[in-house]
Amino acid sequence: MEIICSEYCGFCRGVNYSVNKALEVLHNNEKIYCLGQIVHNEWVIKKLEEEGLIIVDNIDEVESNSKLIIRAHGERKEVIESALKRNIEVIDLTCGKIKIIINKIKKEKDNSYIIIIGKKNHPEPIGLLSYASKYSSILESDSNIDDVYKKIKDNPYKRVYIVSQTTFGEKRFDELADQIKEKLNDDYEAVIDKTICDATDKRQKDALELSKQVNKMIVIGGKKSSNTLELYKLVKDRCEGSYLIQDVNDLKDITFKKEDRVGIITGASTHINNVDEIVKYLKDTYE
Repeated sequence: MEIICSEYCGFCRGVNYSVNKALEVLHNNEKIYCLGQIVHNEWVIKKLEEEGLIIVDNIDEVESNSKLIIRAHGERKEVIESALKRNIEVIDLTCGKIKIIINKIKKEKDNSYIIIIGKKNHPEPIGLLSYASKYSSILESDSNIDDVYKKIKDNPYKRVYIVSQTTFGEKRFDELADQIKEKLNDDYEAVIDKTICDATDKRQKDALELSKQVNKMIVIGGKKSSNTLELYKLVKDRCEGSYLIQDVNDLKDITFKKEDRVGIITGASTHINNVDEIVKYLKDTYE
């Protein structure tokens, strides 16, 4: 068996910072909360919980005068304000790329209708939207373009500012941005700012190239991870033997052969140790 690992396996820079900073804080043995998963990877979450991280679903579950980590995806502005009012120390581990988008939205919100192209139920676009004015929308697919367009027609601005969830698919972003721009015609100034993270873009391109060279493709990452799911969507259309797994245990349900050529790539929140375990299992079992 030949195993080819992408050069982009393991954490991206933003996730690496968030996870390592969380570990640093946890080592002080204080009660630390996190609102939602700090990153969408069950393997990583389990390790952090073992170190004492308390993950909650609602800000009301966080004790006053305690500490709260803001996850890599960011958080709604009103949630952070609520925490500060209750004397909760906020440790902001929002990805730097997302902070840049927040600042862009703040600058544009008083003179532009803002569109965030991304998944409407994902914490990143939800958080970004909270920094815009009421003249804003999340655009996820063709099905809600007409609704977004109606809202634009009812807003007072003649400028439309379009950004992206950092982990959204580049091709899909281009398609949706072009469709909304076509609807606007010359009635509005449309500014398209493709804020997809360069690490996401590089992984997607490398995944496509790798999927052409192998007959089996393994994508490692959390089942709730947006960038991991995008990688899987890309490769499964080009390599019939493509699999999305979270850890080495998932491999036991997949049949491999010694003559297989296996490509491996990970989502941005997958730890490199997770990759090492999977490579070792494949070599021990099939070589």
